[in-house]
Parts: sequence; C-alpha cells; structure tokens
Amino acid sequence: MKRLSLIAALLLPALALSAQGLSLEEVRADVRKAAAWFRGHEYNEPAETPKAPAGFKPFNISTYARHGARLYSKESLYDQMHVLMTGAKADGQLTPLGEQLLERSEAVYHRVRGRAYDLTELGQEQHRQVADRIWDAWKGVFKDRRTIVARSTQTNRTILSMAAALDEYRLKDSRLRIKFDASAADMGVLNPTSKYNPRAEERDWSRAFEADTARWNPPFKRLWQENLDPQSYFGRFFKDPSVVLKVFKNYINAARMFYFYLSFSEALGEDESLMYLMAPDDAFKAWECENFRMYSCCGATPLYKGRNWALEEALVRDFLKYWEEDIEGGDVAARLRFGHDYKISGTLALLDAARWNITESDPRKVKEIYDFGKLPMASTLLFALYRNSEGEVLVRCTLDEQPVHFPIPCFIDGRGRVFADFYRWEDFRGHVKARLDIADKILETT
Repeated sequence: MKRLSLIAALLLPALALSAQGLSLEEVRADVRKAAAWFRGHEYNEPAETPKAPAGFKPFNISTYARHGARLYSKESLYDQMHVLMTGAKADGQLTPLGEQLLERSEAVYHRVRGRAYDLTELGQEQHRQVADRIWDAWKGVFKDRRTIVARSTQTNRTILSMAAALDEYRLKDSRLRIKFDASAADMGVLNPTSKYNPRAEERDWSRAFEADTARWNPPFKRLWQENLDPQSYFGRFFKDPSVVLKVFKNYINAARMFYFYLSFSEALGEDESLMYLMAPDDAFKAWECENFRMYSCCGATPLYKGRNWALEEALVRDFLKYWEEDIEGGDVAARLRFGHDYKISGTLALLDAARWNITESDPRKVKEIYDFGKLPMASTLLFALYRNSEGEVLVRCTLDEQPVHFPIPCFIDGRGRVFADFYRWEDFRGHVKARLDIADKILETT
C-alpha cells in the first residue's frame, strides 16, 4: 500500500496537466466569460482552510495579488466611443442594438472620463472581499503572530487595492500591527519587467512587449485577420459597418477597441456591464486573439525562449527570502504584495506550475492550453506555511483558493496517507532554487 501511495503522490502533479483554456461552448452559455481577465473571480464556496496533515498548523501566509477592477488604460478610448456612437446616431446609422449601446455607454461616459487605469469602487470591494476570505480561512495564522507587512507597486490602482485590503484587516482585528509601503525600491521586485529591475533590459520592459515590433505581433495580426468578419462584428450595432473607420484606423483596431470597451465595462459591476451586447461567437474570437497576445507576453511561449517569465526570478527570490526568514521566527503572520497580472502568470511559469508551464507554438492551439481569464481582477496567489511540534514545515499554494500543483512529491504521513498539494519545505525550496538556476541561465544567454 505504501508503494501505491508513493506512486500516487508522485503522479498527482502530472495528473493536473489538463488544459485550462476557454471553450466556445462556455462563452455561448455566458458571453461575459469572454471578458476574461477584466472580470472578477466568482467565489461560490465558503472560504475554508484546507485540511492539513495531523499535527500541522498554518503559521504564515505570503501573497501576490493583482489590483482590483480598473478602467481601460487609455482615456482616448472613451472619447472615441462617445464620438463614434453619437456621430452614428446623428447619421441614422445605429441599429436597435446600437441604440442600446449608445444609451448604456453614454450613461457612464461622464463618470469614467479622466479615470483611465483607475481602480473602481468594485475594484476596492474585490480586495475587501479577498481580505475577508483570507481572514476567514486563515484565522489560525493570526493567533500567535500579529504583524502584516504589505507592499505595492507605485500605481494608484495597486496602492488603493492595498489600502482597501488593509482597511478590511483592521476591521477584523484592531490589535494587528500593519506595515505598508509603495516605494520605487520595491518596483524591481514587484514588477520585474520594468526599468527598476537591474536584470531587465529595455527590450524586456512591459512597453516593449506591447509594441508593434514585439515578436508576437505578426501572428497576432494574422489571427485577428482570420477571426474578424466586420459585417458580423459591427453589423450588430451599425447599419453600415464602415462607419467605425471614421474614428478607428482600421477594422482590427476598431474590433480590439470595441472588445476592450465592452469588456472593461465589467469593472463597473454586473449591472453596468455591456458584454451581453456582444455576439458570443464574435466575443470568443476576440478573446482568442487577445489571449494569444497575453500568453506571448507572460506565458510559457517559445517566442522569447523563457526570458519573459525568467525575469520574475526577482519576485520569486523575494518570496524565498521571507519564507526562510519567517520560518526562523518573528511576528509576521502575512506578507501581502500588490501588483499586476503579468507577474502571477510569469511566476507560475517560472515555478513550473502545472497548466501554466505548457509551451505551444501554434497560435490557434493556445486557446486550448491557456486562459488569461484565470487571472481576473484581484486574482491572488497565496502560499501558506505549516508546522508541526517537531519543527517540520509544509508548503501549500493556491490561486484564488484553487490548489496549484508542482512537480514535487506530495507529503505522505506516517500512515502512508497522501496529502495532495502539500509539499515538504525542503522539497519545495529545492524545487524553487533549481528553477531559479534555470531562470538565471536563461537571462544570461538570451
């Protein structure tokens, strides 16, 4: 029996390698799913601490969270849509569905002007909810340790996300000692693909990955060209689809901006979402294109030979540094980091996490193995440390409360019972260090 248990422990991570893409059927059932990473996570179950092996209790958690729901990054989009829709109305070019889009979007136009990239009220509420769920699930961590250390990148959406979370923790227990910071000194760690990271070159900065000269751009454009039918896409809203060319430079540009505009309405809340106006098939095709772009920027794509995710070594070393420090002792119950979606995806690829480590060169097949929507607004990567009376330490990792699997043998207790997703600290630390060595080699040779 013990031999069978050992085999099961070794195979559990491998069994988790199933695809995690989004299907057309799912989008046809709920078109809002095509809004992907612009949505928030839906917590359908009560927050609960996973059952640990007998004698082990959690004593420390460490997180990296994406900011909450925010508006689109360019102010110009809201102005462009305002000009396009009101102009089409004046020219008698709107269909009945176009009239609905005009009415709904104009109702919020003046609310969103001047707020590009800003965290919304929903975004703040999302991080309050995450903090509330962490508290409910991990109360035991805060019984003997009272300090929370929080750090954020220097953007208002991440700082306000941190503030909302910390405000919730204060409401839970006024005795907590909360330290927080948002310094340029941490930017190279919390946002390793930025100019603040000494190992990142200008070609590695986030803007470089989003430029027209990026390696993913040619196949990305081809994918859009193959997927886009202007009559289907825009004919729902305009009697003559070419009206969009009065504002946008070409059909692909217009289609992308429409997709972003409708998707980002999710940041205002379900009642004000415009995603229901998209045809599911068109929404899925737009998601497929943009999902390929995101996979190319921060997934296990072969395009950059791993350099895009290897840069996250700065963040992983930060985790490792404080794990080792908090295992030794101290009063820190939680270390909270607030940043961006790229970082979570890249970190999971660096750590060789199941389902995040799949390399795919065919743009058409990326949708089958990768869904950036698994990193919605306020998405939270959480590592928990457990210890027993003998000083043994275990590690468990979750992404939005779902277990993350690594190619490491799972913990087996003295009775031969396998505890899926619990890893001995020594095994986990060895895995992390081995992956950091690989990242170092990639950065030195690419």
